[in-house]
Amino acid sequence: MDLVAEEPNSVIDIRKNRIKSNLLLHLYQNGDTSINKMARLFHASIPSATGIVNDLIREGWITETGTGPARAGRPPVLYGLNAKKYLTLIMDINRHDTQLVVFDLHNQLVVKKKVDIRLDDSTTFLEQLFEQTDEFLNSNNINISKLWGIGVSMPGLINSSQGINLTYPNLTAPGEPLIVRLKKHFKVPICLFNDTKATTIGEHRFGLAAQKSQVLTINIDWGVGLGIIINGEVFNGASGFAGELGHIQVKPDGMLCHCGKVGCLDTITSAIALIRRAKEGIASGRATILTQIVNGDLSRLETSHIIEAVHAGDEFSIDLLSNVGIELGKGLATAVHLFNPEVIIVGGLLAEAGPFISNPIEQAINKYCLSDFKNSLSIHISKLGAKARLLGTQAHLFEHLIVKEFP
Repeated sequence: MDLVAEEPNSVIDIRKNRIKSNLLLHLYQNGDTSINKMARLFHASIPSATGIVNDLIREGWITETGTGPARAGRPPVLYGLNAKKYLTLIMDINRHDTQLVVFDLHNQLVVKKKVDIRLDDSTTFLEQLFEQTDEFLNSNNINISKLWGIGVSMPGLINSSQGINLTYPNLTAPGEPLIVRLKKHFKVPICLFNDTKATTIGEHRFGLAAQKSQVLTINIDWGVGLGIIINGEVFNGASGFAGELGHIQVKPDGMLCHCGKVGCLDTITSAIALIRRAKEGIASGRATILTQIVNGDLSRLETSHIIEAVHAGDEFSIDLLSNVGIELGKGLATAVHLFNPEVIIVGGLLAEAGPFISNPIEQAINKYCLSDFKNSLSIHISKLGAKARLLGTQAHLFEHLIVKEFP
């Protein structure tokens, strides 16, 4: 019996649209498939599945991509997303620069540009961002009408449903949500997303956390963020702020954090803290090749220089990263006890140090976690690197827009 054919018209449309959005999402996440597989996946008859495929072909969403292996008889025809249906623009905003990246619907890079705009809590930042983005699109002959939507990832306490970033409230006029200002300028759908959560989705959809249900990702950047996957879904919390691991207190008599609290994990494990400790060590007379790497100008010192020194065998730099890793591992041990993950993915700027950061993290977790929690836990350095954040923002944007496309 064909369930679709016997339902009232309004219900038919709702069900067809649900199948369309689920099918397109399946093709995006899993690649090409046949009508027979579609019918089985979405509990539809072959004629119904064929009709939906024909609709989506007419609408330009999918195309015939070839044939698959045949068990008997003719090989099945395969269908996949039409990569050229739309383009998407991803804005990857952080404290040291901003990346503008255009993808097609197959997640293939069309064009990208790194612009020297550092995130600053003022309206000037958005004005510069708009100017640079408009120039980027125009210089690459990308009309705004060709964009399906824009995904924006950035640090901060972001409530995606309200489109606000509480950490950077002065990017817009008082009372104006950030997403409203962005939509007003670009006039296309916008998704605003926390950078660590974007990274987490990227790792879960395309990286080492794929097919895992219980996942933690640690983003060691200018701050420390924790991404949480519970039962295969990103955990956001009541307001979207879940995962601010960098603001748990670890040193009651420690330094003042930029958040206004004292002794946060950020103050001893972030990239900013690492650079500060390196400068303090050099000032106290520690021998290191870091001074040579920056030609004696410590104002130029960046995390990349410290990681370069680590890979060159610099004892001082190795000690610095080891201390950061141990403190991170202590913080993560608490998260492991709370969430019981099967995998932890280490990403962010400091992940480029590889085992020099992951080994001390793992040692601290082994030391401070109950043994039963460690038995099923593995820890890995991200293989996607910064690409995880871009792909995660792209996936979040696709999943958000496809539901709106077929209500």
